[in-house]
Amino acid sequence: MDMMQGKYNQWSPWGKLKTCMLGSFYPPEFFNAIEEDNIRTCMQRISEETLEDLENFHKVLLDFGVDVHRTQTNPNDSIDRYIIDGEVNYINPFNRVRTVPRPPLQCRDSARVIGDKLYITHGDHADIFRVLDNYNKKDQVILDFELDNLDQEQKDKLYEVYYYTRRTKDWPPLEEIDSSRLIHLNSMTQMEVEYFRKYARQSMVHLLKAPCITLVGKDLYLEGALFDLVEFKNIDFGTDLRFNIVNMGGHSDGCFAPLKPGALMVVQDTSLYEESFPNWDICHLPNSSKSSDMAAFFHESKAWIGGRWYIDGKINPELIAFVDKYMVECTGFTMETNFDVNCLVLDENHVVVSNLIPKVAEFFKKHKIEPIVVPFRHRHFHDGGLHCITLDLYREEDKVDYFPERTSPVDNHTVYEKIRRGFKWNLKNG
Repeated sequence: MDMMQGKYNQWSPWGKLKTCMLGSFYPPEFFNAIEEDNIRTCMQRISEETLEDLENFHKVLLDFGVDVHRTQTNPNDSIDRYIIDGEVNYINPFNRVRTVPRPPLQCRDSARVIGDKLYITHGDHADIFRVLDNYNKKDQVILDFELDNLDQEQKDKLYEVYYYTRRTKDWPPLEEIDSSRLIHLNSMTQMEVEYFRKYARQSMVHLLKAPCITLVGKDLYLEGALFDLVEFKNIDFGTDLRFNIVNMGGHSDGCFAPLKPGALMVVQDTSLYEESFPNWDICHLPNSSKSSDMAAFFHESKAWIGGRWYIDGKINPELIAFVDKYMVECTGFTMETNFDVNCLVLDENHVVVSNLIPKVAEFFKKHKIEPIVVPFRHRHFHDGGLHCITLDLYREEDKVDYFPERTSPVDNHTVYEKIRRGFKWNLKNG
């Protein structure tokens, strides 16, 4: 372990994992100040069970020989620091949403390792960067893209794509909205359209986000419809990589999971991956609306919550109103994925999953992969799975060209028009 302490290294999702980060969540005491019993007890249960699952996950990683670096929350912090006189007294500095701060749970959302460097794509909880700086600050690269670097035509296009990649079926077409209409931005919080117009155009927009990057040897898969706005080949990653564009409409680890050479799990149509991963064996999972790991209660409650989040057990209207008003940064839009695909590969023969359905079990057996089941009970509340709450820092591996026959990068924009028309997610059954 000492030889790799403070070093970054990753070339694939399956090199033997030796060092990683693991996130954390607010302790039950954080919610003590909530006066309503039915809200406080529920939030404390989420906290207790989330922390239990994180500790269990931590132990599994240690037993496998992984050096784990944990984020922490301030033990003296309390929700009443942020909610004063019924209003949130805190504004997220990165997206300007008024909300209780996001906990340091999903540490993969802001950074990822490519080769021997850590690339930071956007801001997050300060403790995530404390852990990273303590581990190795010297080999970090910050990737920022500002709208000032784009001309007006590109800015207009960016705004259009930004709107449609976040649009749900309840949103009107872009040309029909006006300043008086309220919408759900990213299905997290109500915001006036005028606010959206202002900040979608004028604020810093990080076009390249860490969870939208998948590295498989010499092939870097960049996820998202925004990538045609920037010449990403000009980004200095310090190595010879092929830049492949695969527009799936979301975080890569919510769409597909390379498990080992030749084996892939996906939630989208398998045809979308034929060019990106030619001749690979693909296990197709149903979208979350039909996922077998979801309780029947979800299908009853999602009508209230719009598929943004859910928890097992009784959900009351007061809890929904509280979470949607004060804790929009702690939830997301869980209907856009199936968390069975959001797994952490330890090596080519061991994969940690939060749930194991028969189809996946058979696929693993076929490819001689041993599943390690680690429950993460509130992944549909946090909108994040086991892959989201970890960050690979060091994998024991070298760079390999897994597609030596590839003469040119993949440039797959087939999903863009679907996104543009507002069909980002399969909501037919939702």
